[in-house]
Amino acid sequence: MLLLTRSEIERLLSPSDYIGLIEDAFAAYARGETSPSRLCHLDSPPGEFHIKAAGLGGVVAVKIGACFYDRPATLGLPSIVGVIALFDAANGQPLLFLESATVTRLRTAAATAVAVRHLAQPDATTLAVLGTGAQASAHIAAIRAVRPIGRILVWGRDPGKTARFAGEHGAEAARTPSDASLAADVVVTLTPSTRPFLGLSDVRPGTLVAAVGSDAPDKRELHDDLLAAATLITDVTHQCAEAGELHHRPETPVRAELGEVVLGVKAGRERADEIVVFDSTGTAVQDVAAALALHAAATKRGAGRALPLWE
Repeated sequence: MLLLTRSEIERLLSPSDYIGLIEDAFAAYARGETSPSRLCHLDSPPGEFHIKAAGLGGVVAVKIGACFYDRPATLGLPSIVGVIALFDAANGQPLLFLESATVTRLRTAAATAVAVRHLAQPDATTLAVLGTGAQASAHIAAIRAVRPIGRILVWGRDPGKTARFAGEHGAEAARTPSDASLAADVVVTLTPSTRPFLGLSDVRPGTLVAAVGSDAPDKRELHDDLLAAATLITDVTHQCAEAGELHHRPETPVRAELGEVVLGVKAGRERADEIVVFDSTGTAVQDVAAALALHAAATKRGAGRALPLWE
């Protein structure tokens, strides 16, 4: 069994590599070439655990992610930490063990970039990022890889942190979420909010809203009126019904899953003035695709080290 650390993960694949492999993973899921993506959520106050599993390309990956938002204050460490284990699907042999937060950050941003590629207006040039946590930087880089973003507006709950983040990324600090979203062609919500803060009056016609923060049953970022008026595209519909924005308004019709849009078997955006919401809960298919690619890259380059579980 091979062990990969965070620095090795960052060296083996570039952020742009993730966009192609995640797009391919969504397409494989839509073709029925993966095992079903499974999700288990476990509350552990003051935090929570997410356990996700899926299979692809002859392997199965299981991820355990811990989300404790007091960790920066209490431990001086990031709020999200976890591991991924990769197994041979034919015989159960463990193949790879790796740190998961880096993979999660990069594959989540890549999924949003795939959604932007297929669902945003072709001439989208203004991006609003609502949230300044670990995902924010990765999302800016990934979205810039698929659209010529010329203006970025950022909002966060901490004005000082928001100003610093904006300065580091050549962005503008917004006073309120709507100040950012009303100026944008693409809006990405990246918060752990449990109360909706973005409504229909906060977005312009034609906007793509990528709702990324709602990945647990109690989390929510979008008001009912926005979901009611928008076209909804999910990453995995059954998972969004368990933990995403769809969970909070289950009567919302789903036009397609993102993989179906990638394949062209279902429509994504149909009109220029259409508001499209991408409900992104983060699927284990993304994790297994990333882990499989990392295992191949590590094997080819002689990276990582043996993990002697049976000594």
